[in-house]
Order: sequence, then C-alpha cells, then structure tokens
Amino acid sequence: MQKGISMTVFKDIFSGDLFKKGLVINNTPYLAYITFLMILYVAYGYHVDSVVMRISKESKKGEKLYSERQSALELYDKESLQSKVVKETEKWGLYESIDPPLFIHVKNPENEN
Repeated sequence: MQKGISMTVFKDIFSGDLFKKGLVINNTPYLAYITFLMILYVAYGYHVDSVVMRISKESKKGEKLYSERQSALELYDKESLQSKVVKETEKWGLYESIDPPLFIHVKNPENEN
C-alpha cells in the first residue's frame, strides 16, 4: 500500500497536478523556510572552510616562528659560552678571575656590647 502512495506522490509531482491542487502555494512559507535553511547550511560550509584555512596559515606561521626561535637560542648558546665571553672581554682589559672571592669581616666597635 505504501508503494502506491509514493507512486501517487511522484505522479502528482511530475504531472503538475501538485500545482493545481494548491499544495505548493499553501506550503510556501514552509518551503521558503527550508530554502533559507539550505542557503544557511551552504554559507556555514564556506565559513568553516575559511576558518580552517586561516587556522592552517596561523599554524604554519607558528611553526616558522618556533623554528626561528630555536635557531636564535642555538646562536645565543654558542655565543654565550664561557670561553667565547672571555675572548670578547679581553679587549676591554677584563679577565677571568682564577682566585676565589674573599669575604672581609669588618668589626664595628659600636655594635660590640
């Protein structure tokens, strides 16, 4: 029985009887709503695509910045080696102390009770 109903619907659609009965005209607000939802769905798809593209670009930028940071840290580590610092400060007359620092105790006669 359902097979006959579906065939009748298809027959009405393709023969044009659907427009004669006023079924489409009576359901115009519903069809407009469905059309609006379909347009909204397509627009949302484009929006999601643009967001994914933007995220991809920012991710690539982040990877590039991370690589540059790693290179800068490597250069800093290389330049801040103790031997390199000693060599660079020799031109100012500074040298690396070999003797450990001394602590000088000063006795204050006023504080002795």
